[in-house]
This record gives sequence, structure tokens and C-alpha cells, in this order.
Amino acid sequence: MATTTDAYGSMMVLSVEPALTAREGDNFREVAGEQIRSGARWFILDLSDIGYFDSAGLETLVWFQEQIEQAGGDVKVAGLKGLARQTFEIVRFDRKFEVFDNVHEAVKSFH
Repeated sequence: MATTTDAYGSMMVLSVEPALTAREGDNFREVAGEQIRSGARWFILDLSDIGYFDSAGLETLVWFQEQIEQAGGDVKVAGLKGLARQTFEIVRFDRKFEVFDNVHEAVKSFH
């Protein structure tokens, strides 16, 4: 699958499925990079349909967060569950990213 985008007011929602691995990471970087270059600064990563991450996928998330911070923006994570959420917590990414149960809650946190 691919990374998809959806504008939600002034925020850009990036949805990733079914996993974020080295294979999907290249597509994610391409799509995210296009959004950053177009001026988007406020992002929500909708990971509600993601099953798992590998180390390359986690590195991709770090890359993305660094790009957004350098651009003066912010990124929040929504919808993690199951193994993906456990992995996120084991590597302590829940301390690196604000995590919300769903996209709606993440959107409200920007206001």
C-alpha cells in the first residue's frame, strides 16, 4: 500500500498502511517531502490501519519529525493499536510524539 494524504483544515493527515517498513518508507518520504515542500507544517500521522513497524520504518518517523521541526511545524500521531502501539511504546516513541486515540482528538489538540 501507499501513504495517502488528506487536508483537514490547516492540517495535513498522512495515512500509512498496512505497515511502515523499509519498503513503505521510501513512498512515505516521497509523499511527506512533497507536502513539506508545498508549505504544509501541521501534520497528523493516522496510523490506525498500520500493523507493525520495522527499524527502517521507525527511522522514517524520526526523519519526518526532524523535517517538520526544522520547518517550524508539529507532528502528532493518531490511531495506534495492537502490536504497532506496543512497538511504539517499547522504543519510547510515545515520549517523542504526542499520541492520540484518533485523528479527531489529534486535530483538537492543535487548537
